[in-house]
Amino acid sequence: MKLFLKDNKTYIFVYFFSIILTPVYCTLKKYIVISEVIYIILFNSFILICFLTWEYYKTKELYGLFKRGLSSIEESTLTIGDSLISKNVSKLLQQQYKQYEIKIQEYNRKQKEHLTFINQWVHQMKTPLSVIQLLLEEYDGEPHAESISEEVYKINTNLNLALYFARVDAFEKDFVVEQLNLQQLVLDTVNKEKKLFIKNKILPKVDIDKTIEVYTDGKWMKFVLEQIIINGIKYSVGIGKALTIQAYLQEKHVVMEVIDEGIGIPAKDIRRVFHPFFTGENGRKYGESTGMGLYIVKKTCENLGHKVEIESEVNKGTKLKIVF
Repeated sequence: MKLFLKDNKTYIFVYFFSIILTPVYCTLKKYIVISEVIYIILFNSFILICFLTWEYYKTKELYGLFKRGLSSIEESTLTIGDSLISKNVSKLLQQQYKQYEIKIQEYNRKQKEHLTFINQWVHQMKTPLSVIQLLLEEYDGEPHAESISEEVYKINTNLNLALYFARVDAFEKDFVVEQLNLQQLVLDTVNKEKKLFIKNKILPKVDIDKTIEVYTDGKWMKFVLEQIIINGIKYSVGIGKALTIQAYLQEKHVVMEVIDEGIGIPAKDIRRVFHPFFTGENGRKYGESTGMGLYIVKKTCENLGHKVEIESEVNKGTKLKIVF
Protein backbone atom coordinates (compact mmCIF):
# COMPACT_ATOMS: atom_id res chain seq x y z
CA MET A 1 0.00 0.00 0.00
CA LYS A 2 2.80 2.44 0.91
CA LEU A 3 4.56 1.83 -2.39
CA PHE A 4 1.27 2.30 -4.26
CA LEU A 5 0.58 5.62 -2.53
CA LYS A 6 4.14 6.81 -3.16
CA ASP A 7 3.79 5.95 -6.82
CA ASN A 8 0.50 7.90 -7.08
CA LYS A 9 1.32 10.82 -4.76
CA THR A 10 1.81 13.27 -7.63
CA TYR A 11 -1.53 12.32 -9.14
CA ILE A 12 -3.27 12.68 -5.73
CA PHE A 13 -1.65 16.06 -5.12
CA VAL A 14 -2.65 17.45 -8.53
CA TYR A 15 -6.16 16.07 -8.11
CA PHE A 16 -6.75 17.69 -4.72
CA PHE A 17 -5.08 20.91 -5.83
CA SER A 18 -7.44 21.21 -8.80
CA ILE A 19 -10.52 20.18 -6.71
CA ILE A 20 -9.74 22.84 -4.11
CA LEU A 21 -8.68 25.55 -6.55
CA THR A 22 -11.81 25.34 -8.71
CA PRO A 23 -14.41 25.77 -5.89
CA VAL A 24 -12.33 28.50 -4.26
CA TYR A 25 -12.27 30.39 -7.52
CA CYS A 26 -16.01 29.89 -7.97
CA THR A 27 -16.61 31.09 -4.40
CA LEU A 28 -14.57 34.23 -4.94
CA LYS A 29 -16.60 34.92 -8.06
CA LYS A 30 -19.74 34.19 -6.03
CA TYR A 31 -20.88 31.44 -8.36
CA ILE A 32 -21.42 29.03 -5.46
CA VAL A 33 -21.65 29.21 -1.66
CA ILE A 34 -19.24 27.71 0.93
CA SER A 35 -21.53 24.77 1.80
CA GLU A 36 -21.52 23.71 -1.83
CA VAL A 37 -17.72 23.94 -1.91
CA ILE A 38 -17.42 21.52 1.01
CA TYR A 39 -19.88 19.15 -0.61
CA ILE A 40 -17.97 19.21 -3.93
CA ILE A 41 -14.63 18.52 -2.18
CA LEU A 42 -16.04 15.63 -0.11
CA PHE A 43 -17.90 14.09 -3.03
CA ASN A 44 -14.85 14.21 -5.32
CA SER A 45 -12.61 12.90 -2.54
CA PHE A 46 -14.95 9.91 -2.20
CA ILE A 47 -14.73 9.29 -5.94
CA LEU A 48 -10.91 9.51 -5.75
CA ILE A 49 -10.77 7.03 -2.85
CA CYS A 50 -12.99 4.59 -4.76
CA PHE A 51 -10.81 4.94 -7.84
CA LEU A 52 -7.54 4.44 -5.92
CA THR A 53 -9.01 1.45 -4.08
CA TRP A 54 -9.96 -0.17 -7.36
CA GLU A 55 -6.55 0.58 -8.90
CA TYR A 56 -4.78 -0.84 -5.85
CA TYR A 57 -6.90 -3.99 -5.97
CA LYS A 58 -5.85 -4.54 -9.61
CA THR A 59 -2.16 -3.82 -9.02
CA LYS A 60 -1.53 -5.02 -5.45
CA GLU A 61 0.24 -8.19 -6.66
CA LEU A 62 2.53 -6.09 -8.84
CA TYR A 63 3.42 -3.71 -5.99
CA GLY A 64 3.86 -6.70 -3.70
CA LEU A 65 6.40 -8.08 -6.18
CA PHE A 66 8.17 -4.71 -6.31
CA LYS A 67 8.44 -4.70 -2.52
CA ARG A 68 9.63 -8.28 -1.88
CA GLY A 69 11.46 -8.92 -5.17
CA LEU A 70 11.88 -12.30 -6.87
CA SER A 71 12.80 -15.12 -4.50
CA SER A 72 13.30 -17.58 -7.37
CA ILE A 73 13.58 -17.43 -11.15
CA GLU A 74 10.38 -19.49 -11.49
CA GLU A 75 8.35 -16.55 -10.10
CA SER A 76 8.94 -14.82 -13.43
CA THR A 77 6.26 -17.05 -14.97
CA LEU A 78 3.52 -16.16 -12.44
CA THR A 79 0.58 -13.84 -13.21
CA ILE A 80 0.89 -10.62 -11.20
CA GLY A 81 -2.46 -8.86 -11.59
CA ASP A 82 -5.16 -7.86 -14.06
CA SER A 83 -4.21 -4.25 -14.71
CA LEU A 84 -2.62 -3.24 -18.00
CA ILE A 85 0.74 -2.45 -16.40
CA SER A 86 0.68 -5.75 -14.43
CA LYS A 87 0.01 -7.73 -17.59
CA ASN A 88 2.83 -5.94 -19.42
CA VAL A 89 5.31 -6.43 -16.59
CA SER A 90 4.29 -10.11 -16.38
CA LYS A 91 4.76 -10.48 -20.13
CA LEU A 92 8.19 -8.85 -19.92
CA LEU A 93 9.29 -11.17 -17.09
CA GLN A 94 8.10 -14.22 -19.04
CA GLN A 95 10.08 -13.09 -22.08
CA GLN A 96 13.11 -12.64 -19.86
CA TYR A 97 12.59 -16.13 -18.41
CA LYS A 98 12.48 -17.63 -21.90
CA GLN A 99 15.73 -15.83 -22.76
CA TYR A 100 17.22 -17.19 -19.56
CA GLU A 101 16.18 -20.75 -20.49
CA ILE A 102 17.73 -20.35 -23.95
CA LYS A 103 21.00 -19.11 -22.39
CA ILE A 104 21.04 -21.99 -19.89
CA GLN A 105 20.45 -24.55 -22.65
CA GLU A 106 23.23 -22.98 -24.70
CA TYR A 107 25.56 -23.03 -21.69
CA ASN A 108 24.72 -26.69 -20.94
CA ARG A 109 25.37 -27.62 -24.56
CA LYS A 110 28.78 -25.91 -24.53
CA GLN A 111 29.59 -27.47 -21.14
CA LYS A 112 28.73 -30.93 -22.48
CA GLU A 113 30.86 -30.35 -25.58
CA HIS A 114 33.74 -29.14 -23.42
CA LEU A 115 33.49 -32.20 -21.14
CA THR A 116 33.41 -34.53 -24.14
CA PHE A 117 36.46 -32.81 -25.61
CA ILE A 118 38.43 -33.01 -22.32
CA ASN A 119 37.55 -36.68 -21.86
CA GLN A 120 38.63 -37.56 -25.39
CA TRP A 121 41.78 -35.44 -25.21
CA VAL A 122 42.91 -36.93 -21.88
CA HIS A 123 42.32 -40.50 -23.08
CA GLN A 124 44.18 -39.79 -26.32
CA MET A 125 47.11 -38.39 -24.32
CA LYS A 126 47.13 -41.36 -21.95
CA THR A 127 47.60 -43.86 -24.81
CA PRO A 128 51.09 -42.62 -25.85
CA LEU A 129 52.01 -42.24 -22.17
CA SER A 130 51.21 -45.91 -21.59
CA VAL A 131 53.39 -46.82 -24.57
CA ILE A 132 56.24 -44.71 -23.19
CA GLN A 133 55.94 -46.42 -19.80
CA LEU A 134 56.13 -49.86 -21.44
CA LEU A 135 59.21 -48.82 -23.43
CA LEU A 136 60.86 -47.46 -20.28
CA GLU A 137 60.58 -50.88 -18.61
CA GLU A 138 63.18 -52.15 -21.13
CA TYR A 139 65.64 -49.51 -19.86
CA ASP A 140 64.83 -49.90 -16.17
CA GLY A 141 67.70 -48.75 -13.93
CA GLU A 142 69.32 -46.39 -16.44
CA PRO A 143 69.62 -42.74 -15.30
CA HIS A 144 67.79 -41.21 -18.25
CA ALA A 145 64.98 -43.75 -18.01
CA GLU A 146 64.37 -42.81 -14.37
CA SER A 147 64.18 -39.08 -15.23
CA ILE A 148 61.80 -39.72 -18.13
CA SER A 149 59.65 -41.94 -15.90
CA GLU A 150 59.32 -39.10 -13.36
CA GLU A 151 58.21 -36.68 -16.07
CA VAL A 152 55.71 -39.22 -17.40
CA TYR A 153 54.31 -39.54 -13.87
CA LYS A 154 53.90 -35.74 -13.65
CA ILE A 155 52.11 -35.60 -17.00
CA ASN A 156 49.82 -38.46 -16.02
CA THR A 157 49.00 -36.80 -12.67
CA ASN A 158 48.17 -33.48 -14.32
CA LEU A 159 46.05 -35.19 -16.97
CA ASN A 160 44.03 -36.85 -14.21
CA LEU A 161 43.66 -33.46 -12.51
CA ALA A 162 42.30 -31.94 -15.73
CA LEU A 163 39.94 -34.88 -16.23
CA TYR A 164 38.50 -34.77 -12.71
CA PHE A 165 38.22 -30.99 -12.82
CA ALA A 166 36.14 -31.25 -16.01
CA ARG A 167 33.93 -33.94 -14.45
CA VAL A 168 33.39 -32.40 -11.02
CA ASP A 169 30.51 -30.17 -12.20
CA ALA A 170 28.77 -33.19 -13.75
CA PHE A 171 29.40 -35.25 -10.63
CA GLU A 172 25.91 -36.73 -10.40
CA LYS A 173 26.51 -38.66 -13.66
CA ASP A 174 29.67 -40.39 -12.47
CA PHE A 175 29.56 -41.59 -8.87
CA VAL A 176 28.58 -44.73 -6.97
CA VAL A 177 28.35 -44.60 -3.17
CA GLU A 178 29.17 -47.88 -1.46
CA GLN A 179 30.43 -49.17 1.88
CA LEU A 180 34.24 -49.38 1.74
CA ASN A 181 37.00 -50.38 4.11
CA LEU A 182 38.87 -47.14 4.84
CA GLN A 183 42.19 -48.80 5.69
CA GLN A 184 42.25 -50.69 2.37
CA LEU A 185 41.26 -47.55 0.48
CA VAL A 186 44.14 -45.60 2.02
CA LEU A 187 46.70 -48.41 1.59
CA ASP A 188 45.82 -48.78 -2.11
CA THR A 189 46.35 -45.04 -2.63
CA VAL A 190 49.62 -44.97 -0.66
CA ASN A 191 50.96 -47.96 -2.65
CA LYS A 192 50.08 -46.19 -5.89
CA GLU A 193 52.19 -43.19 -4.80
CA LYS A 194 55.07 -45.27 -3.35
CA LYS A 195 57.59 -44.03 -5.95
CA LEU A 196 56.80 -40.45 -4.93
CA PHE A 197 57.35 -41.32 -1.25
CA ILE A 198 60.68 -43.03 -2.05
CA LYS A 199 61.93 -40.26 -4.33
CA ASN A 200 61.24 -37.57 -1.71
CA LYS A 201 62.38 -39.78 1.22
CA ILE A 202 59.03 -39.34 3.00
CA LEU A 203 57.85 -42.10 5.32
CA PRO A 204 54.12 -42.97 5.01
CA LYS A 205 52.40 -43.94 8.25
CA VAL A 206 48.90 -45.41 8.18
CA ASP A 207 47.11 -45.71 11.52
CA ILE A 208 43.57 -46.83 10.68
CA ASP A 209 41.67 -49.65 12.34
CA LYS A 210 40.82 -52.33 9.77
CA THR A 211 37.21 -52.46 11.01
CA ILE A 212 36.44 -48.84 10.07
CA GLU A 213 34.20 -48.57 7.05
CA VAL A 214 32.77 -45.52 5.31
CA TYR A 215 30.12 -44.78 2.69
CA THR A 216 31.75 -43.03 -0.23
CA ASP A 217 32.71 -43.36 -3.91
CA GLY A 218 35.95 -45.33 -4.12
CA LYS A 219 37.24 -43.81 -7.36
CA TRP A 220 36.62 -40.20 -6.36
CA MET A 221 37.93 -40.71 -2.81
CA LYS A 222 41.17 -42.26 -4.12
CA PHE A 223 41.64 -39.19 -6.31
CA VAL A 224 41.01 -36.94 -3.28
CA LEU A 225 43.60 -38.85 -1.24
CA GLU A 226 46.10 -38.69 -4.11
CA GLN A 227 45.81 -34.90 -4.26
CA ILE A 228 46.24 -34.54 -0.49
CA ILE A 229 49.22 -36.93 -0.45
CA ILE A 230 50.90 -35.21 -3.41
CA ASN A 231 50.49 -31.82 -1.70
CA GLY A 232 51.79 -33.20 1.59
CA ILE A 233 54.89 -34.67 -0.06
CA LYS A 234 55.50 -31.65 -2.29
CA TYR A 235 55.76 -29.25 0.65
CA SER A 236 57.61 -31.61 3.04
CA VAL A 237 61.19 -30.50 2.58
CA GLY A 238 63.99 -32.54 4.18
CA ILE A 239 64.99 -36.16 4.80
CA GLY A 240 63.26 -38.21 7.47
CA LYS A 241 59.89 -36.47 7.36
CA ALA A 242 56.70 -38.49 7.69
CA LEU A 243 53.20 -38.25 6.29
CA THR A 244 50.62 -39.75 8.65
CA ILE A 245 47.13 -40.89 7.69
CA GLN A 246 44.95 -41.79 10.64
CA ALA A 247 41.24 -42.26 11.32
CA TYR A 248 38.99 -42.48 14.34
CA LEU A 249 35.32 -42.48 15.29
CA GLN A 250 33.79 -39.23 16.52
CA GLU A 251 30.17 -39.59 17.63
CA LYS A 252 28.36 -40.87 14.51
CA HIS A 253 31.09 -39.86 12.09
CA VAL A 254 34.42 -41.24 10.88
CA VAL A 255 37.21 -38.63 10.83
CA MET A 256 40.27 -39.18 8.65
CA GLU A 257 43.32 -36.96 9.13
CA VAL A 258 46.24 -36.55 6.75
CA ILE A 259 49.13 -34.93 8.63
CA ASP A 260 52.38 -33.81 7.03
CA GLU A 261 55.54 -32.33 8.56
CA GLY A 262 56.04 -29.78 5.82
CA ILE A 263 56.50 -26.03 5.61
CA GLY A 264 52.91 -25.26 6.59
CA ILE A 265 50.52 -22.68 5.12
CA PRO A 266 50.75 -18.99 6.08
CA ALA A 267 47.78 -17.71 8.10
CA LYS A 268 46.90 -15.19 5.39
CA ASP A 269 46.47 -18.01 2.83
CA ILE A 270 44.68 -20.66 4.92
CA ARG A 271 41.15 -19.38 4.16
CA ARG A 272 41.75 -19.33 0.42
CA VAL A 273 43.43 -22.68 -0.19
CA PHE A 274 40.15 -24.21 -1.40
CA HIS A 275 39.55 -21.42 -3.94
CA PRO A 276 40.10 -22.37 -7.61
CA PHE A 277 43.49 -21.40 -9.09
CA PHE A 278 44.78 -20.05 -5.75
CA THR A 279 48.45 -20.99 -5.36
CA GLY A 280 49.36 -18.76 -2.43
CA GLU A 281 52.80 -17.95 -1.11
CA ASN A 282 54.00 -21.57 -1.15
CA GLY A 283 52.84 -22.13 -4.72
CA ARG A 284 54.77 -19.10 -5.98
CA LYS A 285 57.84 -20.03 -3.95
CA TYR A 286 58.09 -23.71 -4.92
CA GLY A 287 56.38 -23.65 -8.34
CA GLU A 288 54.53 -26.47 -10.15
CA SER A 289 51.30 -25.53 -8.38
CA THR A 290 48.06 -25.27 -10.35
CA GLY A 291 45.86 -24.13 -7.46
CA MET A 292 43.27 -26.73 -8.48
CA GLY A 293 44.04 -29.77 -6.31
CA LEU A 294 42.48 -28.66 -3.02
CA TYR A 295 39.61 -26.96 -4.85
CA ILE A 296 38.64 -30.30 -6.44
CA VAL A 297 39.15 -32.03 -3.08
CA LYS A 298 36.69 -29.64 -1.43
CA LYS A 299 34.19 -29.80 -4.30
CA THR A 300 34.30 -33.60 -4.48
CA CYS A 301 33.85 -34.03 -0.72
CA GLU A 302 30.90 -31.62 -0.73
CA ASN A 303 29.29 -33.63 -3.56
CA LEU A 304 29.79 -36.82 -1.56
CA GLY A 305 28.40 -35.25 1.62
CA HIS A 306 31.77 -35.21 3.41
CA LYS A 307 33.14 -32.25 5.36
CA VAL A 308 36.68 -30.94 4.83
CA GLU A 309 38.69 -28.96 7.39
CA ILE A 310 42.30 -27.77 7.33
CA GLU A 311 44.72 -26.64 10.03
CA SER A 312 48.28 -25.50 9.51
CA GLU A 313 51.24 -23.95 11.27
CA VAL A 314 54.22 -22.49 9.41
CA ASN A 315 57.37 -24.66 9.61
CA LYS A 316 55.49 -27.37 11.54
CA GLY A 317 53.05 -28.90 9.07
CA THR A 318 49.48 -29.19 7.90
CA LYS A 319 46.56 -31.33 9.01
CA LEU A 320 43.66 -31.93 6.64
CA LYS A 321 40.53 -33.62 7.96
CA ILE A 322 37.78 -35.38 6.05
CA VAL A 323 34.64 -36.12 8.08
CA PHE A 324 32.56 -38.98 6.63
